[in-house]
Amino acid sequence: MANTDRDDGAAASTSLPESRLGTKAHWDEVYAREVKNFNDFGDEGEVWFGEDSVDRMVRYIQRYLEQRQEEHEEPAASELSVLDLGTGNGHMLFALLEGDAETALSASRMKGVDYSAGSISLAKSIGMRKAAEEQDQSYQEVAFEVLDLLDAKAVDALRNSGSPAGWDLVCDKGTYDAIALSSQLINGALPVDLYLRAVKSLTKAGGIFLITSCNFTEQELTAKFANSKAGFEVKDFVPTAKFSFGGQTGSTTTTISFKRLS
Repeated sequence: MANTDRDDGAAASTSLPESRLGTKAHWDEVYAREVKNFNDFGDEGEVWFGEDSVDRMVRYIQRYLEQRQEEHEEPAASELSVLDLGTGNGHMLFALLEGDAETALSASRMKGVDYSAGSISLAKSIGMRKAAEEQDQSYQEVAFEVLDLLDAKAVDALRNSGSPAGWDLVCDKGTYDAIALSSQLINGALPVDLYLRAVKSLTKAGGIFLITSCNFTEQELTAKFANSKAGFEVKDFVPTAKFSFGGQTGSTTTTISFKRLS
């Protein structure tokens, strides 16, 4: 259960039981299998955390864009840049292309990154098929790139390859969760700390970081991201379906949007 309503004042914990789910080898195997399934059967692969989580994030972004339009904020939606961290099969970015025309994001300003080359191969193949089936080349204009978010030099190169100021919208659905499953130090730093550095670097000042987690509560995510060191403040707690069990109320996932501090 990702989120339990509580106010115990406990500090956020980023230590989860060590798991192979936190290794690149695992995800390379997953996407090698999913690429084969796509080539053999046309199966686009699993949507991590389910369609409801994607729909929730897409609806939130659409409302955010509508508010910007109502308040005549610049730049226009079509000029905003979007980065999907741990993009998998690219499902999140493709879903964002299906919004209302007045608040439509531009495919040419979308990018998905993943450290698994199989993920990127799958996402590109799906984009090509969607472009042909829908007769809409925008699906093929979404950029996908192999990138390890824990490689500081690669992150800096990505940031400098586009807008030096970073991206307007940065999304994560499960990537932080997977990274938190590894405590193996990289050049003396924990993977979660390298991830925090990457997110801060890649999000434009005033931009939005939207995250969905199944392992961390609202309190834990807020304590980790909403501080001067991490570089964010809470913008919105995105409502999720609630259920009760054993006298506690909770949800299977948590979604929060953070605003990048200047």
